[in-house]
Amino acid sequence: MTDVGSRWRHWRGHRPFLAGLLLGLGGLELIGVSWAGLGFLRFTGTAGAYSWALGALLVVAGATTWLNPALRHFAGVLAAVLSLISLIAANLGGLLVGFLLTAVGSALALAWVPAPGGEGATS
Repeated sequence: MTDVGSRWRHWRGHRPFLAGLLLGLGGLELIGVSWAGLGFLRFTGTAGAYSWALGALLVVAGATTWLNPALRHFAGVLAAVLSLISLIAANLGGLLVGFLLTAVGSALALAWVPAPGGEGATS
C-alpha cells in the first residue's frame, strides 16, 4: 500500500496537479450550471451552448496540465482566455464560481515550475 501512496505522491508532485484539478472542476461547474437548470434560471440558447463548449475545453486544458506538464503554458493561457470569455458568453462564468475556479487554475498552471531535473518529467 505504501508503494501506491509513494507513486501517487511522486506523480502528483511532478505536475501542476492543483491547477489541473481547478481547471477541471471549473469546466464541470460551467457544464453543470447549464445542465441543472436551477429552476429560477433558464439556460437555453447560446449561453447553454457556450457553457458546454467552454466547459469541455476547460476540462481538456486541466487534463493537459496533468498528462503533459510541458504544455502547461499553452493550457494556462488558453484557460485564462476561456475563463474571461465565460464571463460574457456563459452566464457570468457559471454564476462566477466557474470563472473563479478556472482563473485561479490558469494562474497556477502558468506559475508552476518543475522540480530540478527536467521539464515535465513523466513517469
